[in-house]
Amino acid sequence: MFVGGEFFSDTRWVTDHPMISTQGMYFLNGGRACLMLICDYLLDHGIDQILLPSYLCPSILQILERQGLLYDFYPVKEDLSIDLQSLTRKAESYRAIYLLNYFGFKHNPETLDFLKRLQRNGILVVEDNAQTGFSDDMMGDFVFNSMRKLSAFDGGYLITQKDINPYFAKYLGRPNRRLAMIRDYRQRLLDYLVNGQGDHGELERLFYLAETAYETDEVVFGNIEEREAIEHLDWPGIKQKRRDNFEYLLGLILDMPEIVPIFPTLQTDNMPLGLPVYVTGIARDLLNDTLSHAGIGLTIHWEEILSYPGMQSNLLALDMAKRMLTLTIDQRFGHKHMDYLAANLFRAIKTIKITG
Repeated sequence: MFVGGEFFSDTRWVTDHPMISTQGMYFLNGGRACLMLICDYLLDHGIDQILLPSYLCPSILQILERQGLLYDFYPVKEDLSIDLQSLTRKAESYRAIYLLNYFGFKHNPETLDFLKRLQRNGILVVEDNAQTGFSDDMMGDFVFNSMRKLSAFDGGYLITQKDINPYFAKYLGRPNRRLAMIRDYRQRLLDYLVNGQGDHGELERLFYLAETAYETDEVVFGNIEEREAIEHLDWPGIKQKRRDNFEYLLGLILDMPEIVPIFPTLQTDNMPLGLPVYVTGIARDLLNDTLSHAGIGLTIHWEEILSYPGMQSNLLALDMAKRMLTLTIDQRFGHKHMDYLAANLFRAIKTIKITG
């Protein structure tokens, strides 16, 4: 049995009609493309600095740096909530603030009310829903998501009332080298996992090439075939499946003191990216490696923090990045997979504590 890993082609959630309205949204190549256009708008309106959460994927910093934006951080607590007292002090010096909805969970009402007050005072809020998918509960001046985090398709939707149309022209004509490679990878991954065909080393090479193209080619325009595929997925069903897996797996790990859930309950209507936990008492990386030998591929959000030069002064973020691990609960899997994941977690923890 296998659990987790990158998304592969999966027809079980395909419908014959669109399951979600994307009216008024820009469909772009991904979350990176969305953020690039947002940066273009900010710079064109005299905003060359943005205030960021102290815990985030360093690829965001790379995009900002490449586009020419400066940044500073406001503190994020261990439970991924925002330190409002510190944000209040720092926000006075900025005209744009970045809000990240971690793992598909919204921030508390007090935080959202505070940000809305800032908006009324002219501060722009960039709301990152890359881990959230589609949501009716948005408050940012710019809101974007990333479909490759949630499905086997590329694309990202950007919602804004600001006029970003002038910024598309410079991205015309850029070939999407990644698309053919990632489609090939996803099909080969399915053959490898389900049929035992192919070579793991070749899969890793192909994925690396696809990711490198995504990061370097700066493609903005989305592919129409990917859009059609995304909008013909059963998103209500996917959300319910993820919520069900989250709650089921949560019940299985509650008696494991070494595994501490960051979000101990679901919110009313959110779609969780995964079940993020802190690993305590044992080495997170050793646990993750042990699970990989059992066919369990989990994600670390975000291991790159530990080596990114611009993030080395935040000791709390570094500590969080050393301990955080995201357990898989996505729509490809069911209760038997959650049972398998939990059983191997228990077994791996026990073995590590005995052998050291």
